[in-house]
Amino acid sequence: MIVFSSSARILHMNGPARTLMALFGKSHELWPQMTPESMPSILTEFCYDVLAQLQRRIEAQDWAQFEMRRICYMVTPSLLFTGFGVPNSTNREIRVILTLSPLPSTPCVAANTQHLHPPADAYASVSGAMP
Repeated sequence: MIVFSSSARILHMNGPARTLMALFGKSHELWPQMTPESMPSILTEFCYDVLAQLQRRIEAQDWAQFEMRRICYMVTPSLLFTGFGVPNSTNREIRVILTLSPLPSTPCVAANTQHLHPPADAYASVSGAMP
């Protein structure tokens, strides 16, 4: 799990996320000083996409929970990114929580996961509402 600020700066990265970030090279060692420019572009682009979706929902006063997903094929094993936007009561310090999950690498299993996960950038409503 990685927690990003509204400016896409990393606020927290747990151990499993650091391990998976190592697949992208040595830049993960820069944490917590890692800037958006030093992160893999697929990660920052996804973070900005989640932030943009959250901002649209805030403007529309749509408080339903949502998640976005994207598969990263740049590393082996491929990674499933799942992003959640979290506003606070003032909407000034919104956060993005990103989870990274390795995907199975066997062709048969990987083909079957297409049915388990929505396509990249799919929006899935989750029951309940954000506070």
